[in-house]
Amino acid sequence: MKLKTKLTASIAVLVLLVVLAVTLVYLAGVVRQQTQLTYTHADFLVHEIYNEMNQELAAANASGSLAPGPAGLAAFFQNLKNSPPLATLLSSAIGYNSAIRDVALVAPGGTVALDSNPILEGQPLPQRPLMSEVINSGLWGQVRAIFGQDQIYAVTLATQVGEQPLGDISIGVDTVLLRQDMLGRIQQLAFYGLVIVLLATALAWGLSDLVLHPLGDISAQLDQLAAGVPRANAIGAAGAAAADAAGHARRRPATDFGMVSSKIERLGQQMADVRQVYSALQENVAHVLESVEEGLLLFDADGQSVMASAATPRLLGRAGGGVGVSANGDEPPPASELAGQTVEALFPGPSALDRAVREAVRRKTPLAAHESERHPGGRRLLLRVDPVRDRLGNTGALLTLRDAEPVHQLENELEVARRLSAVGRLTRGVAHEVKNPLNAMAIHLDLLREKAGSGDTRLQPHIQVLRREIERLDRVVRTFLDFSRPVELHLETCDLADVVHGVAQLATADAAAHGIHIAVHAPRPGPRVWLDRDLIEQALLNLVNNGLQAMQATGNAAGKELSLSVFERERQASIRIRDQGPGVPAENQDKIFDLYFTTRAEGTGIGLALAARIMQLHHGAIELEPVPDHGPGASFLLHFPQRGHQPAGAREAEA
Repeated sequence: MKLKTKLTASIAVLVLLVVLAVTLVYLAGVVRQQTQLTYTHADFLVHEIYNEMNQELAAANASGSLAPGPAGLAAFFQNLKNSPPLATLLSSAIGYNSAIRDVALVAPGGTVALDSNPILEGQPLPQRPLMSEVINSGLWGQVRAIFGQDQIYAVTLATQVGEQPLGDISIGVDTVLLRQDMLGRIQQLAFYGLVIVLLATALAWGLSDLVLHPLGDISAQLDQLAAGVPRANAIGAAGAAAADAAGHARRRPATDFGMVSSKIERLGQQMADVRQVYSALQENVAHVLESVEEGLLLFDADGQSVMASAATPRLLGRAGGGVGVSANGDEPPPASELAGQTVEALFPGPSALDRAVREAVRRKTPLAAHESERHPGGRRLLLRVDPVRDRLGNTGALLTLRDAEPVHQLENELEVARRLSAVGRLTRGVAHEVKNPLNAMAIHLDLLREKAGSGDTRLQPHIQVLRREIERLDRVVRTFLDFSRPVELHLETCDLADVVHGVAQLATADAAAHGIHIAVHAPRPGPRVWLDRDLIEQALLNLVNNGLQAMQATGNAAGKELSLSVFERERQASIRIRDQGPGVPAENQDKIFDLYFTTRAEGTGIGLALAARIMQLHHGAIELEPVPDHGPGASFLLHFPQRGHQPAGAREAEA
């Protein structure tokens, strides 16, 4: 809306408000005056009729026609309808005031003896509220009475002779007639008010055009500056505008406009300098954003995007497809098209990613780095939102996006490297374990060959040693083969609470035999993850058995407890297995997951290594809590990643 229109509208509204205020004050006076005048007229008529009745009564007494007693008064009252002066007075009362509906003489029993409307004679007079109540109710009560529900109010006067009641004089004032009498004044007042408002509007329009004309010249000069007109042209335009304003507005000194023009000139020079600096900075930022492989999206305090890196449209799938893929094979739109759009327009979907970004940007709260997806089955993104604050204190948000696929590839490569390292350690262990049995086998085979020829009966012990060493070698070789053979995972969605309860049920009998209590803290339903249930149960049983054996080794296992708990933290589902045994010495904590490492004489050193390998196959992790705060014992944590969709293929083989 133009300034001229605003100014005209403001003046018109102001005049309208003044007219309305004056009109209301006038109407209040009219209502009060008309109501009081009507009541005064009705009261005057009541007393005129009363005086005429007194004259009739005096004439009856003088002529001796008035019978004594109440019967005579009643007969006199009924004969008043035959009085010509009284009938004339009642008829003329209607024309005395336009708001008077009727005039009636009412007998003590409530029956109308004489009325300006002959139809009502002989009938009971309806009950009517008193007009005096309206007069005493104030201005608002008078307005409600006149402009509210239609009603007939009464102005009455009771008459009596001595102690004997003679009858009532009642005049009915109709609010419909009273309102109609006021409408003429109201319409006339409304007409004059409308004329005043229209005249004021026309006058305001003309004055605003005269007053605001120089501002049009200033606006044209500012438009030239905003459009980037060179300084010389801007100065020339300012001079022309000043000359034009001096010619059209002689009421104002020319120096005033010259001062404004000089200020605009200085402002234009400053804007030109700032524009140059901004262009250079914008170009440098654009080069940086084009070279960044991550998606960067900056939002201002109102939730609108300010700038975006070149990779952002590809990561957001703005062309209609997945990450970096458009629906028709075209390239994603340039990042400049994202500027100026709100966070709701860029992230309109119902996915957890879109909802989290909208909430973080609008609430100006940080969003920790986590992995999510925009579409079911689509590629996953790593994102985080950080609040940023400018020099004015306004808080915006910086969204960082990264394709999670390369991150997972790097994790898989690291996983393969860790597995190769484990295989190397395994190979060295197998070589060490195989070397000694082979040496023993060689020596005893030589002895067996020598003694077999002479029929020596001491051959049997050597044969037994040979058999025992061969069996141990076979066991080592089989363990090596089992550990290094590719495992085929049978993945399914499982409730970790159900898995933990099942393992606890399997180990309860062995624990109870030694007086150990197994406590399970896994409320159902628990977190659901993709896993091979048989392998995970095997890993959990190895850890549970290790804990039971550690507590049994103390010699007083009765009354001790082994606890299993399930919980969620930082988008991971975890299982904690905690015992009350002697714990793991600090010098052994870095070696407990190595193959064949054991501290028990009857141990094989395979259980923890196998549990670690099973967790690696599930892209999870197993760790020994460094310093348990629950007293002596060991506490192991198994972490499972929580994914929103099923991995590619329900079954996968990993080496």
